[in-house]
Amino acid sequence: MSSELKPLRHELLGDVRILLHGVPCRSSRGWFGYCSVVLFPGEDGWVLFDTGHYSDRALLLEMLEKVSLRPEDIRHVIISHLHFDHMLNVPLFRKASLVVAKAEVDYARRVSNGDFLDPSVPDDWRSILEAHEVRLVDGPLRLSNDTEIEVLPGHTPGGLVVYRQGPSTVALCGDTIKNAWEALNGKPSAAGVDGAAAAGSIRRVLARSEVLVPGHDRPFCIRNGAVEFLAPFSWQVRGHLLPGPEDEVMLDIHLPAASLLRPTGRATTPQSA
Repeated sequence: MSSELKPLRHELLGDVRILLHGVPCRSSRGWFGYCSVVLFPGEDGWVLFDTGHYSDRALLLEMLEKVSLRPEDIRHVIISHLHFDHMLNVPLFRKASLVVAKAEVDYARRVSNGDFLDPSVPDDWRSILEAHEVRLVDGPLRLSNDTEIEVLPGHTPGGLVVYRQGPSTVALCGDTIKNAWEALNGKPSAAGVDGAAAAGSIRRVLARSEVLVPGHDRPFCIRNGAVEFLAPFSWQVRGHLLPGPEDEVMLDIHLPAASLLRPTGRATTPQSA
């Protein structure tokens, strides 16, 4: 570690608890879609930011049990955007109200009407929302003294970013910033709006926050032009591929916390807004 960088601590996250870390990986079949699922206390009960999709369901329930919570204990669910990998587990939280951007609902409606194609918007997004009380956000919204929501176009037109104040300002990014490489490059890998607007949203989040919880990566800080991760990354892929052994480990990745990444190649550190 460079001598000018002070060690990072998990305390930087404050009372933000990451139940599921995002996975910034894809295969020849496409993105896996394992997003970050984040829990924090609100003024009137527990708040969940994003829910993951069906492949996450069993593990999400297990992680809630580990913190002594049941799905019915969740008071609010903030949906960063209406893509399947972020919202398909909303039905687990039957007593929760939902927070979603008005621009995102308008966008999903246009997809359903056939105006354009976005294969990541689930066909049943309407029925999922209609089963809950929904609060539509069309601008900055302060949920409490230490929690603010901002609508930032990028990956989709109505991406929600949550800023949580604690020992540091933590940004729950959804796919406005999907991973550390997007933060370093200053532009999204896949934007559903004008590229300049999407890049502006990334600059906005970087200017307002000290710790980032991306949609598909582990939490990190950018300091002195480098990325430091606050959590380790472990991911294993197992398979049943004859003639190999049953349940064979095909891929086993373990990366430490506080690993350092400096821009290389095309990556450049974006300027603050």
